[in-house]
Amino acid sequence: MHTEKNNKSVPKRQISNDGASKESKVIQEKLSLLTTLVGTYKLAENLFLNITSNVNNKGFRLIHINIAIKILKYHYEHNLVEESKRLFSFQDSLIKYFESVTINGKLPSQLANITKKVYLYFISVDFFIQDNDSKQFNIFDICPQNASDVTAQLKLVLKTICPNEEILNATKLFIRSKNVEKNYLRVFVNAFQEISSIDIHWSKDAIEQGLNNFRDSYDTELGSMNTKYYETSRAIELFQHLKDIGLLDKHIRLTNNIKKPSKSSLMRSTNPTIAEINIDEVNKEKSLTSAKSLIDEFYANLVHRLDQMVSIAQETVFYYYQIKLPHLKNNQKFNGLENELASAMQLIITDEEGINPTSLYNLKVKIDKNSPNSKNEFIKIEDDGTVRFNVIKWRQRRLQKRTTDASKLAPPTDINPRNINASFCIQFAIELTEKKRKELKTNLLWIRKSQTILRKDNSFDCEFRQFCTNNLPPEFSNLKPTLMKVRTSRAIEIYIRTDGDVVAAATYLGNKVKTTLSTYIPLFLQEIMYRRKISVFQHIYLILATALEPEKLKLLGMSQESYDKCILEIYDNKDFGGPLFEKLKPIVPTEEKVESEYFFVCSVENFAFIINYLKHEKDDGSEFYTVCKNALNKAVSASIQHKKMIRDAELLLDGRGNSHE
Repeated sequence: MHTEKNNKSVPKRQISNDGASKESKVIQEKLSLLTTLVGTYKLAENLFLNITSNVNNKGFRLIHINIAIKILKYHYEHNLVEESKRLFSFQDSLIKYFESVTINGKLPSQLANITKKVYLYFISVDFFIQDNDSKQFNIFDICPQNASDVTAQLKLVLKTICPNEEILNATKLFIRSKNVEKNYLRVFVNAFQEISSIDIHWSKDAIEQGLNNFRDSYDTELGSMNTKYYETSRAIELFQHLKDIGLLDKHIRLTNNIKKPSKSSLMRSTNPTIAEINIDEVNKEKSLTSAKSLIDEFYANLVHRLDQMVSIAQETVFYYYQIKLPHLKNNQKFNGLENELASAMQLIITDEEGINPTSLYNLKVKIDKNSPNSKNEFIKIEDDGTVRFNVIKWRQRRLQKRTTDASKLAPPTDINPRNINASFCIQFAIELTEKKRKELKTNLLWIRKSQTILRKDNSFDCEFRQFCTNNLPPEFSNLKPTLMKVRTSRAIEIYIRTDGDVVAAATYLGNKVKTTLSTYIPLFLQEIMYRRKISVFQHIYLILATALEPEKLKLLGMSQESYDKCILEIYDNKDFGGPLFEKLKPIVPTEEKVESEYFFVCSVENFAFIINYLKHEKDDGSEFYTVCKNALNKAVSASIQHKKMIRDAELLLDGRGNSHE
């Protein structure tokens, strides 16, 4: 079955009315040979044009037709004339041919991809005679699948289970109106299979019962209730559409959907962290009794892995810094970043700042005033070595503003690799990419050394995988680290370290609390933290309830030493006893100290004054300098109104020719 890729970013080779007549002499000769195998020139030409519809390279088109010829020649050489007309025989020939060309147990990916195109074309034009034996074959069982293959396979299944052409065509048109084809295809195929298993002619009762079965058969162990709700909604939406256009009986009663879940939790098929224990797969019933030891083991392994990765990244950045610093001092301009260096820097920044990797890849050095999509993205290096930057997160439709810890590009002898942080990496990256940014006329921070043109995709995922393969210990290979996993791991580490402080984890991620809980913090971990808090409350309740009992130690089954220790632990817990415990401590009189309280009047002019003052005056430890610095730091992390004032103050200074850039 022929499928077209809906990818507007890749220019397709246009097929002219002349067909393949304008192809090279070599390909014309191959077409003649292909004609002898398939019977007619028209069929050979259509096969060639179909399998090369998205291929612009002449050499690659030649490879396509060569593989098609080899497959067909092998088939006809190993089967009798009558037998070779059967689809089952062709399928058997493919299996044997693949066995003959497999190298070290692996099939060449190029061969597999082209074979799938050839096979699907022959199916679409009914070139071979199909029978019951051929229906058991699946081309994707012998060829590796990719995203387009999944869609193609689902379309094949859809064609076989639809009761008639009208419903098939209406379903195809309905799917084309959706953004992600395969997500809807999979749902509809599953629903159609449930109905067809009851009655292949789709009677009224079969449709009603089949949709009920589809809704109830969803495995909530493998996916969330939220997914079940939306998949059932998609199926109901399609069948309502088929009723509306008259292809189904209007008296069919469609199934009711489940109640929309009030909360959702992301279910993953892979380990979301870089720890050896997959926290998503922990059996809750079996693990609650030993939850503390399990969480402690998970946390220790998680911290060890994170520290190990960050340490290696810091050593990598320091290695390149030692090599490049002498050239930087001589004002030599570099031609971009090595892939290894860029990946190491991105790892450090992601771990420290919690930026989404996609947003990090598109980080801009300064505001692009000419770009229609500009959202005030920029990087600003302050005099004290801190770095302020705005980065857009398109899915949230908002800017994220971050400020890094201070660091400066000092001589290597004054630098401890373990102190290399996000601020250091950003400053170093700006220095190394300045020349290349001007050449390519871009504001993007991450420019590769090998890059000669701007890429549509700024992703460094492949480079990061290569960095992990080359630099991390062998035990990391099974964990398959990614920057997204590093970010999720650090968020979970913060959640455990702060004893369930979801606000701290959400602040690190730059997300809402609801998003953090539903997407990043596993339900099992949330439940453990809540149980801990309940346990602490129960302990404090028991202590208070038995405080005046004469035999309280006997009632509680505790010694005096363990009782005193328990009280200290309870009142020292920040969720319940922290402030209360401080009030219970005896007040020790101390000498009164006169403390001065300062008020800063927020205005554009006042911010312009302190910005200019901090720019041109050295930190002499004076109280005035400290007050100005604290006021600016408070405003930077304050409300949007304060940040707007700072921005206006900077523009005011620029207009006066007193820029502090």
